[in-house]
Amino acid sequence: MQSVELNRTHRILVGVVVAGAVVIAAIGFAGSYAAVRDLAEKKGFGAFAPFFPIGIDAGIVVLLALDLLLTWIRIPFPLLRQTAWLLTAATIAFNGAAAWPDPLGVGMHAVIPILFVVAVEAARHAIGRIADITADKHMEGVRLSRWLLAFPSTFRLWRRMKLWELRSYEQVIAMEQDRLVYEARLHARFGRGWRRKAPVEAMMPLRLARFGVPLTETGPAGLAAAGIKAPARL
Repeated sequence: MQSVELNRTHRILVGVVVAGAVVIAAIGFAGSYAAVRDLAEKKGFGAFAPFFPIGIDAGIVVLLALDLLLTWIRIPFPLLRQTAWLLTAATIAFNGAAAWPDPLGVGMHAVIPILFVVAVEAARHAIGRIADITADKHMEGVRLSRWLLAFPSTFRLWRRMKLWELRSYEQVIAMEQDRLVYEARLHARFGRGWRRKAPVEAMMPLRLARFGVPLTETGPAGLAAAGIKAPARL
């Protein structure tokens, strides 16, 4: 199991980010309180009107905090996050209704909540990634350049990673290189139509490679069956 250690610079940055997120949230909640309270009074909430915006904002904070906590301990519950964003969207709508039909006012009311949403999503992404790394469950992604340069083969490679839980991108690339080298050796040995001419024992490692079995384990026996001297490394 790997561990993620934060140095002094990381801790300072985390502190700055947390403080900034708190400030953004406080400004957003303070700015929306009066507008939502006035709207609630107009809609007949009566004595409950001052508490209505507090309940919504408190619900957003609690749900997001609980979502981050559950993500950290690797038992995420997506409904928490979705409900929090629904409440955030409702807050934006309530504030926008207070400024309607002024489009500039509606946009100004939406800026702070959107900043808060982005900040929390970034924190959730980081926490989820750290939790995966700590639990040795992190699966690396395929580089964008490979998707652009060789989409069909990259899709097959990505599919193999997902199907067989191959978490290391470098490991998968090495396996793909081994497969191509193995095929090149069979082609050199049997020429055109090598897939038909090669013995079943020599083709079996390629079939097993589709299921995530490394050719480093099965390749030497396959090459031997084809009458090819196995190299030190496939």
